[in-house]
This record gives sequence, structure tokens and C-alpha cells, in this order.
Amino acid sequence: MVFDEFRNDLYVQAIRNLVTPDFVVLDLGAGLGVHGLIAAAAGAKRVYLVEPEPIVKIAMEIARANGLADRIVVLEGKIEEVELPEQVDLIISVFTGNLLFSEDLLPSLFHARDRYLKPGGKLIPDLAELLLAPVSAPELHAKYVGRWSEPNMGLDFSAGRRFAANEILWLNRGELKVERLGPGAALSAIDLTTATKADCQGEAVCHINTSGLCHGLLGWIRMRLGDEWLSTDPAGPEVHWQPVLLPIEPPLQLERDEEVVIKLQRPAKGDWTWGLAAVAGTRRHSSFLARADGPRRLQKMAPDNCPGISANGENVLRILEMMREGASNRDIAQTLADSRQEGFRDIEEAMQAVQRLALRYAK
Repeated sequence: MVFDEFRNDLYVQAIRNLVTPDFVVLDLGAGLGVHGLIAAAAGAKRVYLVEPEPIVKIAMEIARANGLADRIVVLEGKIEEVELPEQVDLIISVFTGNLLFSEDLLPSLFHARDRYLKPGGKLIPDLAELLLAPVSAPELHAKYVGRWSEPNMGLDFSAGRRFAANEILWLNRGELKVERLGPGAALSAIDLTTATKADCQGEAVCHINTSGLCHGLLGWIRMRLGDEWLSTDPAGPEVHWQPVLLPIEPPLQLERDEEVVIKLQRPAKGDWTWGLAAVAGTRRHSSFLARADGPRRLQKMAPDNCPGISANGENVLRILEMMREGASNRDIAQTLADSRQEGFRDIEEAMQAVQRLALRYAK
């Protein structure tokens, strides 16, 4: 992302057009702090770099190397966990995933906006759209879906085809070989300055320009950075975002000049559901159906379910309780290893379990 020149040039232009010497800026999900550092170099009075990963520490080294350290404040943690001592004039973020909602980061942006943005403050980006286009992609469909119906090693694996047909394909540009049967239609548009929910529920009519067999829906996003729009459309300049293909199975014949209806849904942190309705028929898919354990997962997550706790959960609970009591990792692991009923074969296995939880939950 640091070396995504096309994307970063548009961010830089938007930042420089907005920032003035009295600006306080929040770079949300800063990573190495590229955009926050640009804001500081553009003259911002103060820039907060908020990032949950330790990589943000390197941002301060970069700031010192560029004579910007006096304007940079690094806060390692999620925006919901840290405390900014003042309101900001501008929030810069890159919280739009390959399908806009796919990384579930937008609620954090809304939190930062509502808590820290001054009245009249700005966001970069401030508007975003998710677009889909019906495509013919016989090679990709054969590679990821159709091959499950072909004998392999003398065995029939066709039972896996229905799962593959509901699996979203996150591709690289070199692999993307598709022919668009119609232009992109916006399934979702979101105003990041006012939105409060990160649910996707869209429907659009698409005019078919070219007759052909539809193997899937190509997905990309657009976002407004100041006065310019940045698109991740794979037909445009290359960016770090991946092309996305939502399979259609079986492929559906579309005819030139017909109007087809495309639908896309996803509740926050949930599964994607997509559909296509045409003269030749309708198709409906869901990433939920790509999971062999889908029904069991639903049962566990049901609001009225009383899940109890598994043996593994009991182990986690006991480890966390011993951590809270101040025991060392070694003592916890030894206690677990000595208790045969805990399910650990030896102290090494117990230590690995303890260390994983220490990395995640230790102060």
C-alpha cells in the first residue's frame, strides 16, 4: 500500500488541497502513517496516527527522518480503545475493503467521526460506492467451479461443486480474464459523513450490451477523495485492491438489450448473498452456503441459544483466570500439563496454548 502510487497520488492531492496550518488530523488505521505524514508535510499543526498493530512505531522513525516528529502523535490501539486529547479537522482512512464492507472497518470510522470530528470537519474519503457487472468468464468458472465435476485421482469430487459455487473469488489482475456483458451498476452508495450502519442491501438494473453466458458478477468500488474519484475497477490503473468475482452457477445466458436485475446483501460481519434475474432464469448464491458447517454456526449464534462451553473453552477460561491471578506463563503451562484432564499432551503443547492467549490478551 505504501507503494501504490496511483492511489496515494490521489490521497496526496486531496490532503494537500484541504490541510491548512491550523488543521489537526487523524490518520485512522495508519499502518506506516503514509497519509498522516503527508498531512504533516502539508503543514498540519498536529497529526494523530492511530493503528492497532505495532508497525505504527516505525512511523515515528520515518517522521523523525523527515523532520516531522514534532507534529506526529502515535497511538497504538484501536480507535475505540485509545483517547485523543482533542477534536480533529480531518479524518483520513483506508477502511474500504475490496467490496467496501468486506473488512468490517466502517463502524470504527463512524465511531471516530462521531467522537472526534469537529463540526464542519472533513473526511477523506467521504463518499463510496460498490459496483457489480455481469461478466462472461469461462476459464475462471472452469478453474474454480467446473473442475469439481471432473474426476480427479480416480475419485468423484462433485459434491464439492455446490460449495465452490458460493465461494467469493478474490483474484489478482493477472488471473482476471473476463468479458463484460454490461456496464457496472452501483449496488450500494454510502455517505461516510452521515452513515451509521455498515450493512449492504442493494438492487440495480443492468442493461446487457453483449449477448453471452454469464459466469459471474465482477465487483469493485469507487471512493471520493476530495474532488477526485478513485476506482478499483480492474479496467483502470492498477491498485492494491483485488478484483472480486461472485460466481453464477450454473452460468446464465444473457441476451443483448435485455434488462437484468442484480441483488447484493450483507449484514455487518455476516455472509454475502448475491442474485441475478434475467429472461433465461434466476440465480441466488450465498457465502453462507460455501460453509459445510453453516447450519451449525447459525445454531450456535442464534439469540435464544444457550451454548454452554466446550472443553477447549474451559481450558481458555482457566488459563485466563490464572493470568489474572498473576501466574507466570511457565507456571500456567506446568499446571495444565500436570492436569491430564486438561487435554494437553505435554508442557510444550500447554506452553504454546498459554503463549497464544498471552499475545492476545496480556496487558
